[in-house]
Amino acid sequence: MKRPKKGEYAPFYQTYISALPARGTAKSLLKKSFSEFSKQLSAMPESVVNAPYAPDKWNIKQLLVHLIDAERVFSFRILWFLRGDRAPLPGFNQDHWMEQVDVGERSMASLLKEWKSVRDNTLFLLEQCSEEQSRVVGRASNWDVSVRALFYIVIGHQMHHMNVLRSYGVLS
Repeated sequence: MKRPKKGEYAPFYQTYISALPARGTAKSLLKKSFSEFSKQLSAMPESVVNAPYAPDKWNIKQLLVHLIDAERVFSFRILWFLRGDRAPLPGFNQDHWMEQVDVGERSMASLLKEWKSVRDNTLFLLEQCSEEQSRVVGRASNWDVSVRALFYIVIGHQMHHMNVLRSYGVLS
């Protein structure tokens, strides 16, 4: 699947597209980025994952729930467009969603298991998507977006958050 071009996604997604490694297919990047990040997260002590990584920031568990939620939303959009539904989809407000999240009793192992399940489902969607289908465009958050852009946005969104954690010294 070819990478998306400008115009296949809303300008605010450019941050995520820019975070993508220069090389790699959607499939290889979905697998590699999950593997690398989940290993790093699973090695973090509970004291680190339960505390905000910076002032006015989520803790690592909350960040992981955000990644899971966003990937579910992006994957649902992919499925919606792949199945030919042309009704526009709404956006979602990550801050409102996070107000409903309680990670206090969740372990990192549980969250990582959930994320693995979500990522596996994203990969299943990718496997059934032809190059032609990847160019299908739908509307979400009041912007047109292609299926292939959404796959790469999933990866870029994760990479963006990994880069943020690196900038705060949480990841190496």
